Order: sequence, then C-alpha cells, then structure tokens
Amino acid sequence: SVLRLKLYQDELEDQNKILEQRVKERTIELEDSRRDIIWRLGKVAEFRDEETGNHIVRVAWYCRAIAESLGMGRDFVEMLFLTSPLHDIGKVGIPDEILLKPAKLNHEQRETMRQHCVIGAKIFRQDSKAMKSLFAWRENHSHPGGKKENNPLLKMAASIAETHHEWWDGTGYPRGLAREDIPLESRIVAISDVYDALCSERPYKPAHPERKVIAVISKEVGRHFDPDIYNAFEKSLEEFRRFRAQFADWNGESCS
Repeated sequence: SVLRLKLYQDELEDQNKILEQRVKERTIELEDSRRDIIWRLGKVAEFRDEETGNHIVRVAWYCRAIAESLGMGRDFVEMLFLTSPLHDIGKVGIPDEILLKPAKLNHEQRETMRQHCVIGAKIFRQDSKAMKSLFAWRENHSHPGGKKENNPLLKMAASIAETHHEWWDGTGYPRGLAREDIPLESRIVAISDVYDALCSERPYKPAHPERKVIAVISKEVGRHFDPDIYNAFEKSLEEFRRFRAQFADWNGESCS
C-alpha cells in the first residue's frame, strides 16, 4: 500500500541519516588521529634538541595566524597548521655531539647541522617499502586508495622541512633559493620560528623582550624575510601574544 511504502521510505531515510552521521564521526576521528600522530612526530626533533615546552605548538598557531592574515584558503591554512610542527624533523639525523653541543659550532659542524633540512625532506619524499606493499595489496584486492606522491600533506611537509632556512635574498640554505622561489609555506614558517626562538628562554640564552625581537626581525625584512609575510606578521602580533601566553613553556620564561 501507499502508506506502507511511505513508512519504508521514511525508515530508509532515517537509516541513511544514521549512516551519514557515523561516517562523519569516523572521519573526524581519523582526522584527529592523523593530527595527533603528526604532532607527536614533530616532538621527536624537540626531544633530541632539548628544546623545552611548546615551541612547535606555538609555531603552528603563529603560522596559522599569518596565513589567515594573508587571506589564504582553508585547505592551505589547515595543511600549514598540521605540517609546520615538522620543520625540524631532520634533526633526528644529526649526531648528538653536534646537535647538543653547547658551544659555538665550527664551520664543518655548521655544514653538518644544515643537513637537517635535506634529511627532513628525504623523510617525507623517499618511498616507503611499507606503503608500497600496502598500495600493491590494495591493487590486488581491488581496494581504492591514494598514493604517497599525490599526498599534498606530505608534499608541504617536505617543502617546509627542506626550505624553512632559505632567505628572501638568496643567502639561505640548503639550495640558496630567493624571493618567490621559496615556497610560501616556508616563508611563513621562517618568521614564525625565529620569533618564537628569540622570545623563548634556552639553556644558552635568556628570552628577549618582544620589542627587541620585533626590532631584530624588522631589520631582516628584505634580506631574511619576505616583506609581505612581515606585514602579515605585524598584523597578527596580538594573536601571537595570545598564543604565546596560552602555550607558555613550563618554566614560564618568555618575552614580554
């Protein structure tokens, strides 16, 4: 009957809504798990480098603030927020006697330290035997699935790891890139990383007052930093201060 058909259709619609809600919830759970894994990976380099507290958390939020100030799209902002904490992951490949040396590095040691950019890029770009075997299994069992080379998240992570020490005037490393040849995400990470490093206490230095930090950074505009990124940085300073307070290091020492 028409009534029975209507009841069946209503029940089917209700079941579809329940399934859609479960899919949404599962997708959110998977995204949260991915974020958690990425952020924990970012902490690996900090543990080895003995950087205290929430450096990578603050850098991620600073980068987000700058990207939003620049008017970047949601996808770019979210990927930058996720991948910026991985900028120094290549330090896992630097020998302890260099990475943890309290004194000034000599020329040879500095060159070795600079290799952390290359190592970081390799981590995200080199083929994984485990992933290759997964892709092969998917193909053999007719399961759809993306491949690493098409993963924009890994591409951005590799880009940031490799080029966040490039300078606007071309005097940075490892490739000597200049101006717009430096990926936008790396130009954003560069100023965020330097700001937080100068604002934070370390075993070898005190935290600098914010006015001094801004003065140091402003002098490097056009040499180290992209002028447009600096302008967005200036507009975002109130947010920076809020994030710095919210994610302060355990010792409470930061610029003021």
